[in-house]
Amino acid sequence: MPIDYSSANRVFELAFEKLNTAPVSFSNPGTLSNHIAGILQPTARSSGVIPNDKKHLFASASIEMWHRSVHSFLWSVALTDSSPIWASITGYYASHFVMRAFAHAFGFFNSFTRKKALQIVISHGCFVCSVLPERDKGEHSFYWRVVKYHPEFQSNPLFSKTIYEGNRTSDCFQRNFVNYTDHMDNFVSYACPKGEQIATAIDKIAHYHRFLVTTPCDGSSPHLPSIQILAYQRIVTFREYLDSHVFSNRFWKTHRSPTWCRDLITFQLDDPRPEQLHN
Repeated sequence: MPIDYSSANRVFELAFEKLNTAPVSFSNPGTLSNHIAGILQPTARSSGVIPNDKKHLFASASIEMWHRSVHSFLWSVALTDSSPIWASITGYYASHFVMRAFAHAFGFFNSFTRKKALQIVISHGCFVCSVLPERDKGEHSFYWRVVKYHPEFQSNPLFSKTIYEGNRTSDCFQRNFVNYTDHMDNFVSYACPKGEQIATAIDKIAHYHRFLVTTPCDGSSPHLPSIQILAYQRIVTFREYLDSHVFSNRFWKTHRSPTWCRDLITFQLDDPRPEQLHN
């Protein structure tokens, strides 16, 4: 069946509603993916219904994936000078994890174990797994398309670019270029920057106006500043979205400012002046 975004919005509401009464600590690794893999196995006796006590896992998995995005972004910035190759890869993954964060929040999941993609639909108040015919197009394409075509993000230039691997001006091109291009010879002496240096670099990225960068490369080589600017703006957009929809949620309030990076990142972002959008 096609993606039903009306169900997605309701899944978001109910998942975070359940999360509001759940413990504020994250579940064990793989809790959601293992449960979904069990439902999707050929001999499963389950009807595909997510139990009431597991509905919140889509919301908590979403927040944990956002943390993963923030963590990847920090390492991208830290590796900027020492390893532009890995800075590009981690910068791309910072953006990709934002897409997964949004997708999980709306009830979308791509099971690596079962090679199937699904969305949660609402039936008689229950979360029901509906398998989508999307898995053959790839996990990355799936999650990016889920966000791109959501009605709330269709007109947002941070999410409107396709990531099909053949598109040389896509985000996915960044990862593929550094992964599969030979003779890059892009190596320098290793030097790990101090926390203050990382914080200063992030502050510069945070002051780059929103939406002024919408293409991550010029089609011939990766452009690391664009990769990092886009990743940061997407990270902030996710945080803003949850703040505007579930700010009072106690789980989100606990984890919206990760303790392990409070001295490095403020999640602030400059908005462009109207005239800059048309330059």
